[in-house]
Amino acid sequence: MKQNLKNLSEIVANANDIFYERNKNTDTLMGIMDKTLREQGMQADAITIDCVSIDKKIVLVLHDSKADFVDIALGDKAGAINSSTEHLLAEISTEQIVEMMEQYFIS
Repeated sequence: MKQNLKNLSEIVANANDIFYERNKNTDTLMGIMDKTLREQGMQADAITIDCVSIDKKIVLVLHDSKADFVDIALGDKAGAINSSTEHLLAEISTEQIVEMMEQYFIS
């Protein structure tokens, strides 16, 4: 696993734990795609946070060509994207991810 993916996955895992502690009635699943996208010809890795009960998903994509950035997309299980933003990877924090999860999955 690449270091950027490892670091980001630790942030997301911590955020997921905090989110669950604050929102015990909302289950989420975290996934790491470190081979799937590459097998499809995309030079990137991704982390997904799924809230199956409401059919919403957050996808964090690390493109090889943009090593200092992470694309964060909000969408659904079927793959429809509602919005996408680019962030500096070094500025992503656990609290930011928790806030994003609460806004997207709870609001």
